[in-house]
Amino acid sequence: MIVLQFLFYGSLLLLLHSYVIYPFSLKLFLWLRNFNTQVKELDEFELPFVSTITAVFNEESVIQQKVISILESDYPKNKLNVYLGSDCSTDRSDFLMLQLAKENSNIHFARFDQRRGKASVVNDLVENSFQVHAQNENHILIFTDANVILDTKAIRNMVRHFIDSNIGLVDSRIIPFNQVVTGIAPAEIRYINLETLVKNWEGKLWGVMMGAFGGCFAVRSTLVSKIPTYLITDDFYLSMMVLEQGASCINDTEAICYEGIPSQMKEEFKRKLRISSGNFQSLAVFKHFLYTAPISRAYAFISHKVFRWLGPLFLLLMYLTSGCLAIGFGNYYIPVFITVNILFFAIPAIDWILSRIGIHVMILRGIRYFISMNLALLLGLFRYLKGIKHSVWEPPKRNHIT
Repeated sequence: MIVLQFLFYGSLLLLLHSYVIYPFSLKLFLWLRNFNTQVKELDEFELPFVSTITAVFNEESVIQQKVISILESDYPKNKLNVYLGSDCSTDRSDFLMLQLAKENSNIHFARFDQRRGKASVVNDLVENSFQVHAQNENHILIFTDANVILDTKAIRNMVRHFIDSNIGLVDSRIIPFNQVVTGIAPAEIRYINLETLVKNWEGKLWGVMMGAFGGCFAVRSTLVSKIPTYLITDDFYLSMMVLEQGASCINDTEAICYEGIPSQMKEEFKRKLRISSGNFQSLAVFKHFLYTAPISRAYAFISHKVFRWLGPLFLLLMYLTSGCLAIGFGNYYIPVFITVNILFFAIPAIDWILSRIGIHVMILRGIRYFISMNLALLLGLFRYLKGIKHSVWEPPKRNHIT
């Protein structure tokens, strides 16, 4: 009985630590310390040279708006180059990007005639950028997805931090957008907003923000690493490699970008399944972060990432051990097992039924979203163990910024 109790309560505690205790501890540490939050605005001559890197596959509905948002930023055009790479797109994306490149001399477009995956395209675009502007301290690369629209001050707000030689990566603040407010979108928006806060606190406290969101982030060119082509979560790899080299990773909540997100659970589940399999790739690559200095990095990595990635195993242990305790000892553990079944199965089923008839209850949707997210993590683990053969991606169906 003691072993079963230990497994049940231990699993529950580790889940609570990642989602509740860890964020609370960051907030407490921030409260105990005094920070100067002012960031120096750079003069025109102090601004570094910027190259934006965007891998594209079938993004005809948004690619023009994306590129225009870069060109219309308040960053000096003579210090800005735009690199676009098509991973053998089959829609009108290539035509649209080629037209933009013809009209703007600082746009560099490359088409790759064989689908190789995002990492390969990004690696080639990075090399292209270094041929135009050398890899040095005054050259910043901004990795940004095709569906992410930049605010006019986003680039300037990110690169201003690089005046500090300790800064290696600066993430933006992604504001999720969806015209549908009754699907999975509200739960996803709340999750993204919480993640943004946690990453911001990690960066402020120790400079160990656990991975850029991926939609738009800036990296000092001297710290950019070549991405292994089999990796799915290229943004996390680039972030962790910056930390590996002893530089800091932070985010700037004033560097605002907008991203359309799926409203259907099915589309979001597919996206999370792909990312989840990449998470376990990352754990294999950066497992030494679990036990190497600095302690702050290990604490953040274990608490923010590893415990969440192992979350479905904790949930499975809770289900199995509560069932065994209910069968073997009854009394208190019977209602515990019933509660676990309600949370894991009944509520997601009820929310699915209600959603089919147009009824949306926030708390039910949030629980269903949490269970779905962990199911995607579990299936992602199976996919990783089976072997990931490539990093080719398909953009999800989503709302675009209008």
